[in-house]
Amino acid sequence: MKKLQIFALILFAVGLTFWGCSEDTLVEPVTGKVFVSSNPQGAKIFIDGSNTGKVTPDTVQASVGVHDITLSKTNYADTTFSISFSETETGVISIDLRPTVGQLTVESMPPGAEIWLNGSNSGFTTPHTFADLAEGTYDVTLQLTNYQDTTLTVTIIAGHSEKVNIELTPEYAVYGPVRLWETVGTSADQPSGLDLSSGSAYGISSSDKDKVDIYYSSDGFIVRSASDHSQMTRVTWFKVGSGTDLNDGIDSPVKDDSWTNSMSDRESNYVFLYDNDHNYSKIKIVAWGGGEPGNPAWVEVQWIYNKATDNTKF
Repeated sequence: MKKLQIFALILFAVGLTFWGCSEDTLVEPVTGKVFVSSNPQGAKIFIDGSNTGKVTPDTVQASVGVHDITLSKTNYADTTFSISFSETETGVISIDLRPTVGQLTVESMPPGAEIWLNGSNSGFTTPHTFADLAEGTYDVTLQLTNYQDTTLTVTIIAGHSEKVNIELTPEYAVYGPVRLWETVGTSADQPSGLDLSSGSAYGISSSDKDKVDIYYSSDGFIVRSASDHSQMTRVTWFKVGSGTDLNDGIDSPVKDDSWTNSMSDRESNYVFLYDNDHNYSKIKIVAWGGGEPGNPAWVEVQWIYNKATDNTKF
């Protein structure tokens, strides 16, 4: 028993000696510090491939010697550089990050057009700024109801901003010739009223009379606003133009107090119309006839209908 006790005491003493020597030989590693900043700020800081959990600007610490520091930020190229960490002083480094994306601002007149990029709907409407487009060439298409689709090509360069502002072209309907008959002495198959938006002629006492914008009246033999008749309500305004060619490219003036509610059935110039739905038309009387007993008077009209509301372009 005494031998066992002595042996145990020896083992305990040896253990204490080994532990004490181990404590004495532990050496704290020598480290240095570097203050890292970037333009723009907010880049993640990696040392020798390991994430420090810090972002610029901040101070990082590593063992004395040369280490690789990598800065990483979304939409910017990763940037790696080597720097020496010193025990005696804090290093300082500032890096300009290189962007990998560019910016594109898309505007239109009128606004509210869907923006398609390379054939895909972006989900945005004008005006909108895309802040992170990769370098490259983009087909930008704008779509808006009652306007023609418009496409243009834009080249995006990383770190640069591009801006496009597009005036959209309205969609048009071209109608005629359509014959309108005077309101007296005519039958159901000789309609007097006209729906400018559809190009259809309707009787002013028919079930479709609420669609009528203008009609050919026997009272004065003039083409009038539908609202001038007791059975109809749609208001249309008239402004005689300066030419005779519907396709001369001359736009309508904006409707104002100088516009009237009728035009002569012998008007030789085209006439601008502004209807109850706020659409402009450009109309011309191209033929006329009748007017004798048993042969009601009639006029034939052709017109261009601008589908975009409050748009005067022709």
